Amino acid sequence: RPVPGPYTFLTMQDWQLELKNAVTSILDPALKDYAFVRSFGVKGLEAAKQFRQLVPYSYLKLIDPDDPNDPIAKMAFASDYELNPAKFGLRDPIGDLARKAVSPLTHRYQDRALLHVTNLCPMYCRFCFRKNLMNEREEELYSGDFSEAFAYLAAHPEIEELILTGGDPWMLSDEKIQALMSSILRASPTIRRIRFHTRMPVTLPSRITEGLVAAIRESGDARVFVVTHFNHPRELGKEALAALHRLRRAGIIVLNQSVLLKGVNDSVELLRDLFLSLGNEGVMPYYLHHCDLVAGAEHFRLPIETGRKLWTQLRGRLPGYMIPQYVVET
Repeated sequence: RPVPGPYTFLTMQDWQLELKNAVTSILDPALKDYAFVRSFGVKGLEAAKQFRQLVPYSYLKLIDPDDPNDPIAKMAFASDYELNPAKFGLRDPIGDLARKAVSPLTHRYQDRALLHVTNLCPMYCRFCFRKNLMNEREEELYSGDFSEAFAYLAAHPEIEELILTGGDPWMLSDEKIQALMSSILRASPTIRRIRFHTRMPVTLPSRITEGLVAAIRESGDARVFVVTHFNHPRELGKEALAALHRLRRAGIIVLNQSVLLKGVNDSVELLRDLFLSLGNEGVMPYYLHHCDLVAGAEHFRLPIETGRKLWTQLRGRLPGYMIPQYVVET
C-alpha cells in the first residue's frame, strides 16, 4: 500500500482504490509518527472497535502530524469520549425514524423528502447525527429497496424536492446514481429539485470525476443542488478545491453546511476564514448547525449561547450572503 504523499486521483478506479486502501485503525503503520495517536491512546482503539472508522489518505494528509490536538484528526478518528456517552445523548437526534414514511424515505416537511440511499461513507465523522443508526445491524433507516419510496413519491405530488442522503449517496457508482435519478423522475414528475448531501469533496475529492458530474446532471427538468460539508479552513485543500471547481464548471449550484464543533472550529476567526474561503470559490455557506445531541458525540457540543455569540460576531465581518443560517435541532 502506498504511503501518504502528493498524488492526484482522476478516474473511478482511482477513487475506489483510495477507498480500499483507507486507514481503519490508529495502529496503522502510516500513523506511527502522528502525535494525535498518543493522545487518543488505547481507549481510542476500543472506540474504533465499536464504531465504523475509515479515513482516506487524501483526508489524512490534512492532519498536522506534530499536533496532539489536531482538529482534523478529532473529526476523523475515534476517541475514548465515545465510550462513555452522556445521558442526554440520543440515538436518533433529529427524528429520522419518527418521521420515516416508508423505507428508506423520511418525510419531514410538506414539499421536501429525504431518500436514505446508503449507510456507507468514505469517512465516518465522529460527530455525525446518524452515527448510531449507520452503525447498527438492524438498519431501520436503510432497510428495503427503493420501490416503496418511489410509490410514496408518486402518491404525494406535493413533494417538489428530494434530498439524496445517507451515509453518502456518492458511494454509489455513477451508473447506479444515474439509474436512481431516472427512476425518481419517472415515479414523480412533480419533483423540481434534486439535492445531494455529500462530504465527498472534503473526504474523498477523487470521487468527483467527470463521470460523476455527467451522472448527476441527468436530471431532466429538475434542478440539481449539491450541499457539501466543510467544517474547517484546512479542509479546503488543493484536491478539494479542484473537486469544487469541477462541480461549479458544470453549472451545478453548490452550497455548504458546517457543524459548530468544540475544539475544531469554535472561534469567529476560523469560521470567518472558512465561510469567506467557500464564498470566494462560489460555494455559498448555507447552514451552521449546532452539534446535535448525538450519543457518543457530546464532547463536541458547545453551550447554545456560545454558538449564538459566535454567529452574531460574524455580522460585520462577512458579507451577508456569506453568513449561513444558524440552526439548532430541538
